[in-house]
Amino acid sequence: MQTVAERRAAFKALHETGRAFLMPNPFDTGTARILDGLRFDALATSSAGYAWTRGVRDAEGLISRDLALAHAAEILGATNLPVNGDLENGFGDAPEDVADTIRAAIETGLAGCSIEDYTTDPAHPYYAHDLAVDRIRAAAEAKNALAPDFVLTARSEGPVQTPYELEETIRRLNAFVEAGADCVYAPQLKDKDQIAAILKAVNAPLNILAGRRNFYLTRKELGDMGVTRVSIGAGLARVAYKAFTEAAVDIKDGGAFGSFDRMNDTVDFESFMKAKP
Repeated sequence: MQTVAERRAAFKALHETGRAFLMPNPFDTGTARILDGLRFDALATSSAGYAWTRGVRDAEGLISRDLALAHAAEILGATNLPVNGDLENGFGDAPEDVADTIRAAIETGLAGCSIEDYTTDPAHPYYAHDLAVDRIRAAAEAKNALAPDFVLTARSEGPVQTPYELEETIRRLNAFVEAGADCVYAPQLKDKDQIAAILKAVNAPLNILAGRRNFYLTRKELGDMGVTRVSIGAGLARVAYKAFTEAAVDIKDGGAFGSFDRMNDTVDFESFMKAKP
């Protein structure tokens, strides 16, 4: 197994030389073993994927910092790859809360993490600009004091549908970079022209979320544009839970069991599971 320092260094290097490197998101130990066995470059936790394994919804404050980091530790134990933590809004509104989360993430052994500007309050969903920047600055100061090569990703969660929204996203991302973020991420981006605008205006590695419906850009296209990192978010978890639910509905309401004949046996997932010595 690689040391924590080696994983951090490898993850940092991917952001310096990577070209749309893939970072899929397992949601438990078994899925981490599968993705490790398939030889991806890095993995990331998924707050939504993990929340569903606990029977709760994502982004409603139902997963605590301790739970999220315990989950991250389980993923780390199942792979030799660098792991990035989806740590939502840092589990607190104040910059000090975010700094505490960063220190705990480094202690857990994560190679990096993302921090959102989403509040979990539907009435006021996004932190005010200055507070959002202060939160990233506190995160950067905490990681630089302990592990400068820990990759801090700052997320701007707001919409990007209008020119004004896109400009506001660019403004936030640039402010996050100035505050010390190593990578930027705007999950709402999926249009090629919008991605190109971000790449032109923001001088930092960019993460693009590809694990969702109606995303048609290929990894090659993203790499050719200059995208550094491609994550899947809750996409794989959503596929797994949807297939499970559809099969359960089929056997309950259909009265037949043909859903199990539709499984593709091309890849044997059990081959990636730990076996008796």
